[in-house]
Amino acid sequence: METHIEKLIKLTLLAVIILAGLSYWLIPKSKLSSKFQMNEKVFIITQSIGILCGVTGLFISFIYPQYIIELHLWELIIMPYFIIHMYWLIVMKIRKSTEILDEKQEYDMSKAGGITFAISIPAMVIIFMLYQNEIVKGLTWFSYYIFISILIYSSSTLLYFKKS
Repeated sequence: METHIEKLIKLTLLAVIILAGLSYWLIPKSKLSSKFQMNEKVFIITQSIGILCGVTGLFISFIYPQYIIELHLWELIIMPYFIIHMYWLIVMKIRKSTEILDEKQEYDMSKAGGITFAISIPAMVIIFMLYQNEIVKGLTWFSYYIFISILIYSSSTLLYFKKS
């Protein structure tokens, strides 16, 4: 049985997805398109949002594991990350090119992807051990994996970017 909170979250998610789709379709055709640019600031904001979503998601996954999947909280938490990536897609559509980052940013993201993959394996071993010892329940692994991946990826991308 759906609760009022779950219905509200689903409605909110649907509204955001519809607005994002309309934005992707309409903004490139409008005068507003000249304001959409990809720069260092947007890149840093994107990674910062990823870190914030990752930390928040992990926190909620462990504090309220019974609600993270049931109430669609993981989708609600990940929504800002989705929205900033929709911004990237809009910029790509406006520029008519998928090359919106410089070589260094792409290289930093590639290194971060490798780090994320490498760290996700021991991270999943940890969640498996917690599950085996009945410290966490059922579907917590799903949200844990998504949020730990976003956190590691965004953190390492930002670290590499700021490092040089």
